Amino acid sequence: MSSLAASKTTAGRYYRPELDVVRFLAFTFVFLGHTLPTDPDSRIANVLGRAAPILYVSARACKFGLSLFFALSAFLICELLIRERETVGTVGVVQFYIRRILRIWPLYYLGVALGTMFAFLPDGHPSDLVRMGWLAIFMGSWMAAIHGPISNPAGPLWSISVEEQFYLFAPWIVKYFNRKSLYGFCCLLFLVSNAQLYYLGRLSATDSRIWADAFVQFQCFAAGILLCLILRGRLPRIAVWKRLSLLAGTWLCWFCSCFGLHSSFNRNNNPGGWSLIGGYALGSLGSVLLLVAFLGVNPKLLPGWAIYLGRISFGLYVYHEFAMYLTNHVLFGHLATIASPILFLKAGSEFGLTVLMATLSYRYYEKPFLKLKKRHTVVESEPIGALAHRSH
Repeated sequence: MSSLAASKTTAGRYYRPELDVVRFLAFTFVFLGHTLPTDPDSRIANVLGRAAPILYVSARACKFGLSLFFALSAFLICELLIRERETVGTVGVVQFYIRRILRIWPLYYLGVALGTMFAFLPDGHPSDLVRMGWLAIFMGSWMAAIHGPISNPAGPLWSISVEEQFYLFAPWIVKYFNRKSLYGFCCLLFLVSNAQLYYLGRLSATDSRIWADAFVQFQCFAAGILLCLILRGRLPRIAVWKRLSLLAGTWLCWFCSCFGLHSSFNRNNNPGGWSLIGGYALGSLGSVLLLVAFLGVNPKLLPGWAIYLGRISFGLYVYHEFAMYLTNHVLFGHLATIASPILFLKAGSEFGLTVLMATLSYRYYEKPFLKLKKRHTVVESEPIGALAHRSH
C-alpha cells in the first residue's frame, strides 16, 4: 500500500468530493452498460469493423459500475459509522435507519410508483404489477434472480433491495465488532459469495440469475468494508501516474472478467463456478482500485459539474430507464433502427433527459427529506451549505 496521509477532516465531518465524482462514474458505467450494444449489431460492425467485439465486451464490463456503487456505499457507511462510534462511543442504530429511510425511500418508492403506472401503458405487462410488489418490500433482487430481469423502466431498482439487505446488518456489526472481528466478517461475506458463485456455476444458472443474486453481490460490500479498515480513516497520497495506473487497472480487471473469464455471458453459456469466482473477484478488485485512485485527490482538480452529478446520482440511477423509454417512444421511435449515428444521438438525448429529471427531482422533491435527514446526522457527510446553496 502506498504511503498514507491523515485526513484533514474532523471526527464530526467526513465529506470527500472525490467520492461524488466516483458516484457519477459508477452511474455512467451503468448507463453505458444499458445503452451500448452487448451483442453483435450490423450497424456497429459497419462503423467499427473488427474492433466491434471490443465494444461489445466493454459494454458488458460496464455492468461493474453497479459493483462500484456497492463497494463505495459499504466503504462510506463503514467509515461514517466507525467515526460515529469513536466520537460518541456507540452507533445509533435507530438514527442510522432513519437517515437511510429519508435518503432512499422517498425516491425509491416514487420509482416504484412510476413503474406501476408504466405497467398500465399499452406495451406494459400485467406481470409488472406483481413485480412492483416484490420491489415494494425490498425483495426485488430475489424476484429478478428467480423470474428474470424486469422489462419495466423500474427494473434497475432491484439493486436497491441488495443495498437494503446490507443495511440490515451494517450498523450492528460496526457497533458490536472490533476491527479484528470486522476483518473476519468480511472474510465470511467473501466465503458466502464465492460458495454461491460456485453453486450457481455447477447449476449452469443464467447470467441474470447470477447477477441479481444478493449473496453474490455481498462480496462488493465486503471489499468496501475491507478498504475502509485498511485505510483506517487515512487518505492515499500517491502520484498522479499511479492514480492513472490504478484507473487502467480497474478497466483491465473488468474487461478481463468479461472477456477472459466470461463472467457475463449469453443464454446458457455458463462458464462454470471457478470462472465465475475469478470473474466476480476481478469485478470487486477493479471497484476497489478505482476508489483508491480517487481517494485523496485534490478537490481543486475535480470538475464541479461531476461533483454535482455525483450528488444527484441516485436520481440519475432511478430515472435513467424512464428517460430511455420516453426517448425511444416519443423522440425517436422507429428512427433508432435506421443507422448507427441515430443510436449515438439517441444515447445523448437519453443522458440529457436523465440529468434533467434527476436535477428537478433533487431540487423539488428530495431536498426536504434530506433536510430532515440532516437532523439525525452524527458525522456530517454533506458539503458545508449543501442544502442551502447549490455551489456546484
